[in-house]
Amino acid sequence: MNCRKSRPLALAFALAASALLPSGASAQSVYSADRIIQSAHLDDLEAVVASLGHEVVKAADNGSVSMLAKADNDVVYILDGTACDANGVPGCQGVLLQVRYDLPDSVSYESVSKANLTQAAIKTWIDIPDKTLAFSRYVVLDNGISMANLRQNIIVLLDLAPRAYKTATGAEEE
Repeated sequence: MNCRKSRPLALAFALAASALLPSGASAQSVYSADRIIQSAHLDDLEAVVASLGHEVVKAADNGSVSMLAKADNDVVYILDGTACDANGVPGCQGVLLQVRYDLPDSVSYESVSKANLTQAAIKTWIDIPDKTLAFSRYVVLDNGISMANLRQNIIVLLDLAPRAYKTATGAEEE
């Protein structure tokens, strides 16, 4: 099964997070590859997503930032700010990147472990009660990273998630 053909759960996840703003509501930041960010704000995430040519589907900022975006291949992904407004630092000092799908019946603990071993740059996990198969990557912004680095982390997640999906679902054996 192709990763793109699975029904993403990302929209439901993001909608449950908080009140949603229209996309582009705070698009004041411009993508600059060399610009160093030590904490992420919604406009920073929007600028990085736009630099990829991806669509911002929904965005929220209620103390922590959350964004639902869609890549040009229709894969939906989530960017969630973490450690927001902590220790006197405005913005979010971490960003959790995720791609989520309905949990296929073919997924087992063993296949998830295999996906984690073969695609170590991302984390593959399942949530049995929510029937979710997910892939994530966490970026720490403490002491700063370039916008290009955050952008590259999104690219890595989106490139590796389909491979990990195939491993986790056993589709690679077909």
